[in-house]
Amino acid sequence: MRWKSLYLTTVFATSLWVTGALAEDTPMLAVHDGVGGEFSAPSSLGRDVTLSEFRGKSVLLFFGYTSCQDVCPATLSHLHTLMKRLGAGADDVQVLLATVDPENDTPEHLRAYLAQFDSRFIGLTGTREQADALAKLFMVDHSRSHGVELSNEHNRTHTPVKSAYLYSHSQQIYLLDKQGRTRALFFTGSPLEEMQAAVLALLEEPAHAPPADGGSPNAPLDAKCRSGGAPCPHDPANHGAHQGTEGKKG
Repeated sequence: MRWKSLYLTTVFATSLWVTGALAEDTPMLAVHDGVGGEFSAPSSLGRDVTLSEFRGKSVLLFFGYTSCQDVCPATLSHLHTLMKRLGAGADDVQVLLATVDPENDTPEHLRAYLAQFDSRFIGLTGTREQADALAKLFMVDHSRSHGVELSNEHNRTHTPVKSAYLYSHSQQIYLLDKQGRTRALFFTGSPLEEMQAAVLALLEEPAHAPPADGGSPNAPLDAKCRSGGAPCPHDPANHGAHQGTEGKKG
């Protein structure tokens, strides 16, 4: 139910910002402890990056991989459009793609892939253990399907490989504030005006703002939620099957 609470909080609060109905004493987006935290990972910049180096900026983080057939390129396009809408405010926003397919998504592959959408986007990779640890930090589910091999060597939008497998992964986009705290989540279909309003609201907060609503941060979110209203990011029915890459062995 806590995933549902986070989703509904996002939709309700941002819709108020969009309509101009947000009063000065209206609670802002809540801080959700237990979701996310400090990390360090090899990146498309050719060096390790940490979450703390983006302090003072808002961060939009999502998990995917370069050979995803549908959700990942749609999400990157959605985020590119959002950055354009933010105008000068985009200078204080960082988009991060954390791969769930580190065996194939090298820093070089990520850099070339992300450049097709926005050169400001940064990709995160590492060993399998590092990628899994980062996914676990944000309660992200991902799994590789077995017994399926496809060719994507003729698809120009994918990393050039000769065989591929289907990959399922959570689809949420995490919105982090200037202190690196999780404040909301969105999806590829989330209205851009709501996302823009939420990002701008966080950029207007002081660099060391107290927990939203003046109270205690929300309790950790439950990764096993099965809410009946908003889509649960951990329900396989909401993941979809996406294509990942698998290099030739031997």
